[in-house]
Amino acid sequence: MPPGPSGSFPEYSGMYSNRGGIHSQIPETSPVGLNQPPLNVTPTMGADLQTKPDGKMTQPVNMLQLLTKYPIVWQGLLALKNDTAAVQLHFVCGNKALAHRSLPLQEGGALLRIVQRMRLEASQLESVARRMTGDSDFCLLLALPCGRDQDDVLNQTQALKAAFINYLQAKLAAGIINIPNPGSNQPAYVLQIFPPCEFSESHLSQLAPDLLNRISSISPHLMIVITSV
Repeated sequence: MPPGPSGSFPEYSGMYSNRGGIHSQIPETSPVGLNQPPLNVTPTMGADLQTKPDGKMTQPVNMLQLLTKYPIVWQGLLALKNDTAAVQLHFVCGNKALAHRSLPLQEGGALLRIVQRMRLEASQLESVARRMTGDSDFCLLLALPCGRDQDDVLNQTQALKAAFINYLQAKLAAGIINIPNPGSNQPAYVLQIFPPCEFSESHLSQLAPDLLNRISSISPHLMIVITSV
């Protein structure tokens, strides 16, 4: 979707009420990751005991139960400008079919490129929240870094934190990705990618408190809301 003369993008029909709230200042210049092989994923959510400041060990969460409750629905590369990070998307709640319909196939290397951003303003967030009231109208995912081995996981964790989370937090924005149906150029789905902020953490604490509690102190994460246009 090309930008208009002012550099802003048209308002999404029936989606955002604040015209000019979505910006595209992210050039789509890097082909990196388009032909990357599928990852042999090493999740970051290990079951190691965590040490509290008082020196006591916390009770480990049963990670098998968490991974069963919040299954991985997609693995691939998230891209922004010239940076990429390998992520795995965990289904939290909502309509899982939206994830299967909108996320690119993983064969041949899957890539999701952020090319727009949405200001974290009250009117924008209220519009997203309204779409999250019906379970069939949205799909909520949690993005965590992953990699081929532990060293790669560490590298991808640093990349996700520096190039995505820090960037979006500094811009006070969420990333936006428009996904068309196969064979079409018209957006059919919108992925809204939130860094840790009051909006995302409040929803995760209500909808997946066990998952948020497990990963909040050990792994950077992004909350993704998928809706149809």
